[in-house]
Amino acid sequence: MMKSNTSMAHGLRLASAAGMTVLLALSSASIAFAHANYASSTPVLNATVSAMPATLAVTFSEELSSIQINVTGPHGSEVTTGKAIIDLAHRTNASVSLTDDGPGVYTAIWHNVSSDDGDPNDGSFVFTVAGTAPAAVAPAAQPAPAAAAPSAPVLVACIENGQVTPGMSDVRVNTYCKRQAIRDKYKGQIDENTFNFELSEGVGLETALAKAMEALKGH
Repeated sequence: MMKSNTSMAHGLRLASAAGMTVLLALSSASIAFAHANYASSTPVLNATVSAMPATLAVTFSEELSSIQINVTGPHGSEVTTGKAIIDLAHRTNASVSLTDDGPGVYTAIWHNVSSDDGDPNDGSFVFTVAGTAPAAVAPAAQPAPAAAAPSAPVLVACIENGQVTPGMSDVRVNTYCKRQAIRDKYKGQIDENTFNFELSEGVGLETALAKAMEALKGH
């Protein structure tokens, strides 16, 4: 009977020890996994959004005692415009303001400390801004063509037929077209009747012009 009681007591001690081992293991596992891990975000990780959000919001698995979020844009520049803040009403939530760095991939890197056990944790995720298609640019209005200025009346040149006028010794005026060209050139400066008469008398061009000019002055 004594032996039986001894065996029972030994068994109870073993069971108690085993139970303590299990409790310690569970406690250790709980401590090991007590971190404020990424739970969700807006924009969500790996999402593609049409336009750059003004704010990045991140939700963690535990309440936070501190948070730091840095976001770099597609050109490698920092796009956060201030420090990340914890939502005091819901301490699992944090947010940070952003500025636009254009279309492309944005990388968010976070570092936090859990308020449950004081353990630090960090991680990162990305999202993409697709950007909007550039608005179609209307073609610049073309100025209306200016009204064509009325053209001066086209003077039909004398058609030279090569016929020499009898009695004209000066080859510069021995056809009708040659004489007409001289009359047009000196129009208003000579008395044309005098000019024609002098030429018909067989004088040269310079003499006919001189007498025609004198005649105009005498009128």
